[in-house]
This record gives sequence, structure tokens and C-alpha cells, in this order.
Amino acid sequence: MFMRESLRWRFARIVLNFLFRTLTGAKFLNRESLNLPNTPVIITSNHSSYIDPPLILAFWDRELYFLGHGNLFKNPIFGSFLRFFNGLPLPQGFKRAYDLIEEGYDIGIFPEGGRNKLPQVKIGAFKLSKDKNVPVIVLCIRGNRGRVWRKALNWLFKRDLRLLYLKTLYPSDFKSEEEMAGEFLEILKSALE
Repeated sequence: MFMRESLRWRFARIVLNFLFRTLTGAKFLNRESLNLPNTPVIITSNHSSYIDPPLILAFWDRELYFLGHGNLFKNPIFGSFLRFFNGLPLPQGFKRAYDLIEEGYDIGIFPEGGRNKLPQVKIGAFKLSKDKNVPVIVLCIRGNRGRVWRKALNWLFKRDLRLLYLKTLYPSDFKSEEEMAGEFLEILKSALE
């Protein structure tokens, strides 16, 4: 069912993984607890920086598409770069995400709807999960808060950038997408405390 990784995706993942590990000491914690099903999944996480999607790309073993704010795609050069690395602009990209799941691709969505929005969560990721009956992988990014210069100093000296697997949410365990969103929020809040 799964599509092969494209060469550009594999290359980007290898390069980013090397750069994140070398420059920031980034690690993917609790990865051994992640039992990926042989179906597409929706990857969710907190979102506090522009480097969050590349960080997930660096450590994720399967090709995925990220949904991002439509304004990010308005600049022709940056928008082309995002599209080249499987970025999809919202709201149009949401419809495409349904097709990509059918094709076997994973989808990355930040349910906060932007950077640093917790405790606000939008339900799009969970609606997609319920509609397509695919699990939601909950990740947490730590060591990525604050001003850019402070983050850079922390990464270089503390080397504390972490991607952490928290839990897998199965749509059949929830009555509604709102209930799934609430569970996502509670899991992330406790992980960020």
C-alpha cells in the first residue's frame, strides 16, 4: 500500500538528520515504543518554531506531506521550496490530504493551527483521522521555545532539542473528533509541563 520514498525525500531526510544531530544534538526519544501500523498515519505535535516540520522530517522513516498555513506559500520562492518537500497549503491542501492517505502517505498536521497556540487546538487532524480511519501519532518537541538566538545557544551548548513519541490515538477509541482533540491536548500539556 505504501508508496516508495522519493529520492529527494530520502536525501532531505538523511541531510537533515545529520544536521540536526550534529548541530543541535537532536534525538528522537521513546521511538522504540512507536509501533507504526502498516497503514498511513497522521503525525501531530506541538508547534513552536519554523524548524518543527524539518525536525520531524529528519527523524520520520516514511515519506509524509505537511499541511501548513496558506500564507507561507504566497512567496513564490519559499512556496515552491515547501511544495518541493511535500508541503500543502491550507485550506486547499486539506482536501488533497484525503487523497494522499488513500495513496498510502502519512500526513503531518500541527493541530494548534500555528506556532505557540496551546491550549487552542483545531480539529482538522482528528476529523481526517475519523473520516479515513487512520491513527494519530502524538509527538512532542522539546527544547524549541523562546527567541531564535536563545534557541540557537541552547541547541549549540545544551544540545537539548528533542522529538518525543507520546502516544498513538485510534479513531475507534473516540466518539468524536472533539474528544480526540481533547485527548491530544491533555497528552501534550502533561508532556510540556
